[in-house]
Amino acid sequence: MSGMSIRVDVFDDFHVHGASAPEWNQRYAQLSPGTMRSTLTEATSGGVHLFRKWMSQRVVQQGHLPVGQICFALLNGRATGESRMQGHELREDLLFLLRSGEEFTIQRANGMELLAFTCQAEDFLRLLDERPWPQQARALLSRQAVRVPAGALQPMRQQIFSVLGQPLPRHSASLAFDRDQSVLPGLFESLRALFEHASGVRETLSSASASFIVAECHRIVAASDDTPPDIEALCQRLRASRRSLQNSFRQIADTTPVHYLRGLRLNLVRKRLMSTRQAQLSVSQAAADQGFVQLSHFTERYKALFGELPSQTLRAIEVSEHAPIPDGTEGPSRTTAIDGHKATVKAGEVCL
Repeated sequence: MSGMSIRVDVFDDFHVHGASAPEWNQRYAQLSPGTMRSTLTEATSGGVHLFRKWMSQRVVQQGHLPVGQICFALLNGRATGESRMQGHELREDLLFLLRSGEEFTIQRANGMELLAFTCQAEDFLRLLDERPWPQQARALLSRQAVRVPAGALQPMRQQIFSVLGQPLPRHSASLAFDRDQSVLPGLFESLRALFEHASGVRETLSSASASFIVAECHRIVAASDDTPPDIEALCQRLRASRRSLQNSFRQIADTTPVHYLRGLRLNLVRKRLMSTRQAQLSVSQAAADQGFVQLSHFTERYKALFGELPSQTLRAIEVSEHAPIPDGTEGPSRTTAIDGHKATVKAGEVCL
């Protein structure tokens, strides 16, 4: 496939991972304890961008699709725990859609992997005009998620793997892909088949309500100053009972409101530390600005979540342009900025 570029990056911090694609305005909050690791495999050709993203920890991922694009995403394999996208449970029989500029929230379970591709919306609409879909199938393009028959998404997974140049899972049959043909028409025909056989998806009121409650609590706390609201204050602002909050966070994020929101504030501290030099901001001040009054308790919780002391978190400095890649050899690396912070992202790239 002429002009195709395939890149594999390995990240060791979610905030740096989010900063690697600034046009998506992505923000990450790590919720499960432990040192994180994530990988991102990307292929670009013309106006089409395919990617495969895996993350080791439970993470809240937020952002928005760049204007003028359309995105299709699907789960690859099973993770430890339940994942959700736009409030819908991420299942192996669901295809998700994002449209130009649309905001999204993904509750990623430990080890969740997502496959997706984006293209220019006008290119997709042009193909729709040239190769019209049945009206019922086309109407499903307005949904956030489309349920398809069991196993129907596997050919598309195989097609994405083939384009990315990645080995297929052991249980998958090999799918020949002609690298001399354009990527988009082939994906377009696969989508046509999926949408023609789609049975649709229904979102229950309780799921929509729970998703709204979690999203609003996240927004309110992220926007608060050094006095973030407690659970009672959030209940009053949302006019919801404490039980409703508890049930919503259990359903959407598989945790309690206290644990989720404290983890969010810890992530905000970490991001701020990474974006400032040590002389500009002390750890104690960064913690206090997010409502952590007792430094010893803050330090203990920070280390439990991120696997390092806040004093060990890399601040806004430059690191080497070369670092070991996963197999222990030396290779080129990408330096990614996060509000002035730079961290090495190990990468391998091949142009076809």
